[in-house]
Amino acid sequence: MDSELEERLRAAFRDKLRLLPAELHAARGRTVPATLLPSTRVLLKRREVAEVERELQNQRQEFQQRMQRLAQRRQQLARRQEQHRDAVLRFESFLK
Repeated sequence: MDSELEERLRAAFRDKLRLLPAELHAARGRTVPATLLPSTRVLLKRREVAEVERELQNQRQEFQQRMQRLAQRRQQLARRQEQHRDAVLRFESFLK
């Protein structure tokens, strides 16, 4: 009888382990199943918050890089405008 109980517990534990990855996968879709333990839900939410923070940090870095490229392009444009002004002034002085 003891081995029967042990086998039932092992089977139940195996069944629970099979269900757990599916529940965790469903939880990544932002809906946390009610069958999970509160501590597991907290961990999943912490993981979700960490992922969102990483995404936000990546977006901030991309934005910063875009702003740096924009500043460089503005400097290049200002240099080209200055070169064009100089060329026009030289040409006008040549015509006089």
